[in-house]
Amino acid sequence: MEPTMTTIAYFLFAGFAVGLAVGWWAALQRKDDASDVINELKREVEAAQAAHRSYEQSVTTHFANTAQLLHRMQEDYRSIYAHVASGAQELCDSEVASQMDDMKHIAGSFDVPDHLLDPSQPLDYAPKKTPGETGQLAEDFGMDKNYSTQTG
Repeated sequence: MEPTMTTIAYFLFAGFAVGLAVGWWAALQRKDDASDVINELKREVEAAQAAHRSYEQSVTTHFANTAQLLHRMQEDYRSIYAHVASGAQELCDSEVASQMDDMKHIAGSFDVPDHLLDPSQPLDYAPKKTPGETGQLAEDFGMDKNYSTQTG
């Protein structure tokens, strides 16, 4: 029995239909895998953002506590100095008491300078002092202007 053209056409059509069905099913499976991957990546990004927010909060808390401790340390220093100075005036002779009075300016000047309290971000370059000055990023910064060619 020799295959006829009609039989070959039926087999080709059946093969095409089966291939189409298998391809459709594979595409649907791949789409589900892609959406799972996308959802997993979204969860990872959200977890990373939550961890970052938590880290930022802990850094803020740390520096706030550090500022409070430094302020308390400054007040304790002043209290200790006042205690020592009053003890020196009561217990020591007049020469030591006068030396303690001379040193009162040290205890009163224990404040942090204003330029150290500046909250601006530190610069990664040295700013110019005058507009005409060459900056550190210039090609000739630090180079000697008197070039002398040596011939040998």
